Amino acid sequence: EAPETQPTAAPQEVAEEPGEAEEPEAPAEAPSKYNESPMLAERVAAGELPPVDERVPEEPMIIYPEEEIGQYGGTIRVGSQYSGYYTADVMLAGGQVQHLLRIDRNLQDAAPNVLKDWEISDDLTTITCYMRRGLKWSDGVPVTVDDMVYWYEDMLLNPDITPVVGMWVRPGDEVMKLEIIDDYTFRLKFAVPSPLVPTVVMAHGFTIGGGFRPAHYLKEYHIKYNDKANDLAKENGFDFWYQYHSQRENQDQNPERPNHRAFIVTQELPDTIYFERNPYFFMVDPEGNQLPYVDRMVMDRVADVAMLDAKVVAGQYDFAGYETSALNYSLYQESAEQGGYRIELWKTGKGGEVVYHVNGTWPDEMMRNIFRDARFRRALSVAINRQEINDVIYYGLAIPRQFTVVPESQYFKQEYSDAWAQYDPDLANQLLDEIGLEWDEQHQLRLWPDGTPMIIHFDYCEIETPKTAVTELVREYWEAIGIRIVPKVMTRTLLTPKIYANEEPMSMWHGDETLDILFAIRPKFFAPIDGDESCWGVLWGRWHNTRGEEGEEPPDEIKDLYNWIDEYAITRSAEVAHKLLQSQADNVWTIGTVGNAPVPFIVNKKLRNVAKEGLTTWDNRWTYPYFPEHWFYKEDED
Repeated sequence: EAPETQPTAAPQEVAEEPGEAEEPEAPAEAPSKYNESPMLAERVAAGELPPVDERVPEEPMIIYPEEEIGQYGGTIRVGSQYSGYYTADVMLAGGQVQHLLRIDRNLQDAAPNVLKDWEISDDLTTITCYMRRGLKWSDGVPVTVDDMVYWYEDMLLNPDITPVVGMWVRPGDEVMKLEIIDDYTFRLKFAVPSPLVPTVVMAHGFTIGGGFRPAHYLKEYHIKYNDKANDLAKENGFDFWYQYHSQRENQDQNPERPNHRAFIVTQELPDTIYFERNPYFFMVDPEGNQLPYVDRMVMDRVADVAMLDAKVVAGQYDFAGYETSALNYSLYQESAEQGGYRIELWKTGKGGEVVYHVNGTWPDEMMRNIFRDARFRRALSVAINRQEINDVIYYGLAIPRQFTVVPESQYFKQEYSDAWAQYDPDLANQLLDEIGLEWDEQHQLRLWPDGTPMIIHFDYCEIETPKTAVTELVREYWEAIGIRIVPKVMTRTLLTPKIYANEEPMSMWHGDETLDILFAIRPKFFAPIDGDESCWGVLWGRWHNTRGEEGEEPPDEIKDLYNWIDEYAITRSAEVAHKLLQSQADNVWTIGTVGNAPVPFIVNKKLRNVAKEGLTTWDNRWTYPYFPEHWFYKEDED
């Protein structure tokens, strides 16, 4: 939609000559320090909102434009096949959750955000945090340290709400301490050096999420503050107060929950969610114009990705990026002029677009022993024609490679990317012969040691990258060396419990978390963890996560991985990081295909301040470092 009007530069205060005052006059109103959207100015004039100077913090966050100072007005239309409110392109177009700190544009460090500043002590065990005075929740209530205390004392330390405290707020197996300095300053104290906390926890939000919680809103649902909280929960379909509290606290389930986002939900229809700008948003541009520039956002719910793509090429969305696919790049190009959009090619920031694992803790001992043999994984890897995958699916724009960190990482080495990534079916067959995996009489399939055909059934879900299309090619490559895979697509809801139950001999996912922000933090592809996105050692991961109380004790080479991860968390040592990466290169724990593939961003021709390139991945929370809050429609753009 077209914008409505353009903000002006913040007015300068001008001193006036004193005149002869025969009668006292009412004092003139001081000029506003900040500017606002005409949409909000109307609400101020109607007495529905306080003036903008009272809504913006004393020291707001200043966003310097990608291209130019923007114009107010307009609506960004997006679509999604996912449920929830703040999902998919709503996040990418500016509806992202606002964490204590922000991921910097360099994709390695933390930067100010909700917090004005922070300091970490020389011994790396204490972080002092400075809040923005005058910061307000989206309902206008001031934010104070009481909101941090509520999260810490009443949520994190409450065993009903948090039965298991996340590892990143309990380094050294001791939950961090919160110390209140004054109304706008607090301190986090850790038992051991914690150099990664500002980036991993406070900026990415890996454990803390938004950090502050709106105590004034949530206390009604907490048994500590409301002795009838259980009754309230049951009236709303929950068995216990903490279940209802969690639902009320979750922004993606409860649009009424006050937050710091640029856009807040105003109306929900069966197939459409409407958002409007947050009147209390804490960011401004260099000329004092409160952000966002855009007034509204509308999310269209669709049945599937096919319907979404049809609406994209018809020009019915102003932005699409999370659910677009490189498979449809030609289609997007052909329809761009008629659809009134342009295409910006970003990169996925993934070390592997589609990656594969075999389960080293699979219950069948015969198969498990084969899976644990590095020669088997190397054979699967060199049997893959990565260049063909790149040409057929990614138009030659991705990078054929082994799974490892992306080139943007300070730890990247080309040798890691090349390890066992050459296309060499003869070498693959040689490795399988060395293991003793013989062919059947028809020379169609190899045989397990018990004489049965090597057929591996497993399940996967089609999410974020073209897993089905890639796997169709991989299936052919592996069948050519005598190993048949039978993949079955299912929803993540069904797949997750199967992986947790150790019922999948093989798995596939997309190889993200390969930027320095999350590398070695949740290393699901560099070491086995107990999660649903890889299953190359489910029971080993459970043993590690439960400190040996559950799961299966791993061999020493796997314990080394865990020890290196723990050491990296305390030291951020490059030497330790390279040990992890070298182990992946040697052992091929994760079998990669191609990486850093293009992501077609569909952008309305009039929409400006959208970065022309960047990385869009979970590691940096997609567009988070590129400030979609300052996108705007240029009025005179054709």
